Amino acid sequence: MNISLAIGIILLAGAAGGKIARLVNLPSVTGNLIAGILIGPSVLGIVQSDVLTDLTPINDLALGVIALSIGAELQWSKVKKLAGNVTKVFFAEALITLLFVFLALYFTNVPFRYALILAVISIATAPGAIIACIRENPGKANFSKVLLSVVALDNLFAITLFGIVLSFLQVTGGNLPDGSAPFWIMATRDLGLAILIGLVAGIFLILTAEYAKKDGHILVSVLGAVLMTVGVSNQLDTPALLATIIAGVIYVNFSKRASRISRSLFTVEGTILLAFLTLAGTKLDLSVLPAVGQIGAVYIIARFICKLVGTRLGSLFTDFPISWKTNLGRALTPQAGVAIGLAIIAEQKEIFSPNSIMPVILAAVVVFELIGPILVRKALCSVE
Repeated sequence: MNISLAIGIILLAGAAGGKIARLVNLPSVTGNLIAGILIGPSVLGIVQSDVLTDLTPINDLALGVIALSIGAELQWSKVKKLAGNVTKVFFAEALITLLFVFLALYFTNVPFRYALILAVISIATAPGAIIACIRENPGKANFSKVLLSVVALDNLFAITLFGIVLSFLQVTGGNLPDGSAPFWIMATRDLGLAILIGLVAGIFLILTAEYAKKDGHILVSVLGAVLMTVGVSNQLDTPALLATIIAGVIYVNFSKRASRISRSLFTVEGTILLAFLTLAGTKLDLSVLPAVGQIGAVYIIARFICKLVGTRLGSLFTDFPISWKTNLGRALTPQAGVAIGLAIIAEQKEIFSPNSIMPVILAAVVVFELIGPILVRKALCSVE
């Protein structure tokens, strides 16, 4: 199958799946994912695995646009009133998830290095599914802003901590730290380069928003900048999503015309999300569900409970409405692209065996991407 045919099938199947899902009162993102599963290698095999590899640039572009949009939500002038409350929720939820997922896996006889890296990945939340649900339920702007702020912090923290932990594990071989300097050098190098790339991309976006004469010109520049940021980051083996989020934070906080970029992306964001979510569905292998056994079940259950409990505990120290406190946790359950990306990076390192992390994450993604959007929409419909 050629690439053009595969893209056409993915777009049409995703659109049809979204339409059918809305007809039965489900989020369209759930329909996108199910359509992807049906046409993917796991079920009908219309789109095969070798073609999916050739579609990686679409995934990179989509993740880059999503990360840029998440970073753009952290505009200080708008979130400063909520900053204290958002930070409280984020710290409680992220730290509880990290600690208890690690302990749950470690006491299930999972080796230290595997339990630690899976616990770090468990913090990551799928922004694509959440953004898609918010677009379908636009009437809860204040709650959505809090939700996206927590999602942005979750992914920033997960990506940053992942880089640090992976550097530590590579130096120590997965054992306890021995004070080796290379660990700090590797971690500082990777994160420093990501921040530098994001800073340069952010400055470019500021100049684009300031001097471009037409919004159409802005869109071309933004998409080019996103692909360049992801491409350079991948080339230098630094966290691409962190760099793109940083670019979004820089441009939205220092540009006098930041809305121009967001406005230009709005025209294509829906199509990009549809392609990304349907493509994500094609990559889900349902056969991994029984294969991961106890470890997968522990990871899924522990992460789900920790997201609910962590946000509820953190929100106790906020002045959020009770409906926000009750529903925020369930809206943070989706997990997809960021987690898969981190798992792929981890398995490329010699300290992890092939197919040791990815099956667990894929099983979790299957579960969380099917039930997550339903929980997100329920949360959005329940808040006042």
